Amino acid sequence: MNAADDTHESRRCPGCGVVLPVSEWSPGPSGYNASPECAEVAGALLGYELDHQPALGHLHQLRIDAYGAQHVGPLTRPITTIFALNGLYMYLERGSGNLDVRTAHGIMANKYSDWPVLTPPEQVGTLTAHAVLQAGAQGVDEVEQQLIEWAAQVWAAWPGQAQQLVRDLTVQLVPERYFRR
Repeated sequence: MNAADDTHESRRCPGCGVVLPVSEWSPGPSGYNASPECAEVAGALLGYELDHQPALGHLHQLRIDAYGAQHVGPLTRPITTIFALNGLYMYLERGSGNLDVRTAHGIMANKYSDWPVLTPPEQVGTLTAHAVLQAGAQGVDEVEQQLIEWAAQVWAAWPGQAQQLVRDLTVQLVPERYFRR
C-alpha cells in the first residue's frame, strides 16, 4: 500500500459496526467497546447536542445510554451495562427523563452491588451515533427523531431475558415516583 492509499484507510467499530476513516484522535482507555473513530463521533454528537441544548438537552442521558448499551465489550463493567440498559428502559418504557434516570442510577448503586454480567447481542441495532450525527444535516428535529430511534433499536436488540432482568432490578430498587408512566 502506498502513502496515497493511507488516507483511505478505515476501521470498523467493534461495538456498533460503523466503518469510519481512521482518525488520529486517541480517546484514552475506556470501558466502551468502541474504535477511536467511533468515540470521536460520540464526542462530536455531544458537541452537537450542546450546540442545540434547548432542543436536545432532554435527550442527554438517552444519548449516553444508547451509546453505552451499544458498545458493551469485555472491558465494560457490569454496572455500566446495567445502567445503560436501565436508562433505555426508563425512557422508552416508563417515560422517565434525564434527572429521573440519573437519580435511579444513584439509588441503584447505593442499594445493590452484585451486578450480573450481560453478554451483548452480535448486532445491537443498525443505527449508530454516526448516523444520528449525520442527521444533523437535515436539522435538529431529525437528530432528535434519529436519537430516539437509535435508542429504541439498541434496547430492542438486547435479548428478552436481559431486558427483563433490567426491568426487574429497576422496579425492585427504584421508587415508583421516578417512573412517569
